[in-house]
Amino acid sequence: MDEKRIAPFANMNPVLFVLVSLAVVFVTYQIIGGVISAFLSGAEAGNGIKDIKTFRIVISFSQFMFILVPVIVLNILRGDDADKIFRLKIPDTKIFSLSVLGIFVIQPFLQLYIVIQNKLIFSLPFGGEFVNKLKEFFDILEAAVIGIVKSYSPFEFVIVIIVIAVTPAICEELLFRGLILSNLLKILKASTAVILTGLLFALFHFDPFNLIPLIILGIYISAVAYLSGSIYTAMAVHFLNNFFSAAAVYFIGDDFASTSKDIPQGEFIQLIIWGLVSAALFIAIMFLIKNLFRKNQKIIF
Repeated sequence: MDEKRIAPFANMNPVLFVLVSLAVVFVTYQIIGGVISAFLSGAEAGNGIKDIKTFRIVISFSQFMFILVPVIVLNILRGDDADKIFRLKIPDTKIFSLSVLGIFVIQPFLQLYIVIQNKLIFSLPFGGEFVNKLKEFFDILEAAVIGIVKSYSPFEFVIVIIVIAVTPAICEELLFRGLILSNLLKILKASTAVILTGLLFALFHFDPFNLIPLIILGIYISAVAYLSGSIYTAMAVHFLNNFFSAAAVYFIGDDFASTSKDIPQGEFIQLIIWGLVSAALFIAIMFLIKNLFRKNQKIIF
């Protein structure tokens, strides 16, 4: 009788497997994919991206080739059931709807946080030279992001949506809310696994200026993926979050994406009000989602 073949990573500690997975994806996507993207698009440190159109295509390709493919291979080496690990099932309808509503509701609060954060950083009374260098770096980074997101025609807008919304919603979600979250849940309680996955998601983006918003989004998306029981909820929320930014730049203009420019006092006060209302409604939505989960599963999250 032939012995059942055991997958190479089947007995690996889940935390170690998560670390190995992140290391593999870091090398393939951040290093190899980053070098390829910079080379093909003519990107240079301090000089921005010369060929935005090529850069968009390459980073989209890189996510599928250097995130999605390694994730699939890693899960094969792990020997786990793909349907269970990646939560490939229809989500609870009510939780899905509330999750989608939540990502719209939280936007004003995230924008308020970034504006206040940047005001504080760039008005520090000490370290003037350091602050100026930081401001220059921030402006370069912001200009690069706007360049990627900005579009001048309906066709280009569709391309931007595919690159910054559709592609990450598929590739990053299968990595974080699929492979990583599911493996962490094997040995950690749900709340700990959700928070840790959200933190790893934020750190993966290497964006210090958006770290806190990314942590909030990462934890929220991890939570709704777990509570709805489906990766499709996470994909939808991730897609809508990125779509909102691209659509705002396309229909409103660059000023929406810029958080370093001075805001008139009246507009700033309005932003504070909307931000606080946004946070309160977001918390209420999270309570509703958790209550629905408890009702459905009859367990406490």
